[in-house]
Amino acid sequence: MENKTHKFISASYELYSIEYGNEVLIEKTEENRPLTFYTGCEMALPEFEKIAMETAAGNDFAFDLAKGQAYGDYKEENVLDLEKAVFSHEGEFDSSNVYVGAMIPLQNQEGQRFMARVIDITEDKVKVDLNHPLAGKELKFKGHIIENREASEEEVKEFFEKLNSHHCGGNCGCHGDGEGNGEGHCGCHGEGEGHGDGHCGCHGEGEGHGEGHCGCHGESEGHGGGHCGCHNKD
Repeated sequence: MENKTHKFISASYELYSIEYGNEVLIEKTEENRPLTFYTGCEMALPEFEKIAMETAAGNDFAFDLAKGQAYGDYKEENVLDLEKAVFSHEGEFDSSNVYVGAMIPLQNQEGQRFMARVIDITEDKVKVDLNHPLAGKELKFKGHIIENREASEEEVKEFFEKLNSHHCGGNCGCHGDGEGNGEGHCGCHGEGEGHGDGHCGCHGEGEGHGEGHCGCHGESEGHGGGHCGCHNKD
């Protein structure tokens, strides 16, 4: 890891999509489980990290993100038909992990790992969507900074060592050889349910529509596993 200045951020927030001029709530943190992350580690959307770093502890923030600042445009070419056999073991299709609406980890021929959402299953094909669940949407964040402090290189290193020690520590699902434009920034997801995407870390036992777009989420429930960092279990 490069030597750089890091900050530890703890924040509560609400995330909205902008639909025809209206704000539609996607997720919000629970009062006793704020979002936490380290800056300079690609754990958060760049604009979220920038605003959080500039906002002192005890202050509120609110900002909009255009599609290009968030998760980009929705791309039809990122919808793929994969052979059903990819998700079978000894001739048995893994229906417990691969079903319509499930998020599954895939790996391409270059070794990149990424998440895909199952959108259809036929007799011999599994149709998956590699687009981010929030692709094509304009977003709004509203929140409050609880803690904003300097973090040492040793602290950040220890965090990632602990994160990596939990890598793939559960039901990681199926690894197919599907090709496409998946980003594959993290790895395996253990026992996650719902729309967990997870571009930076491991997701444990998350339920609901948790996007998990930026970090490590522990046992999160509800409409979002956190778009920017880590959710404390405490």
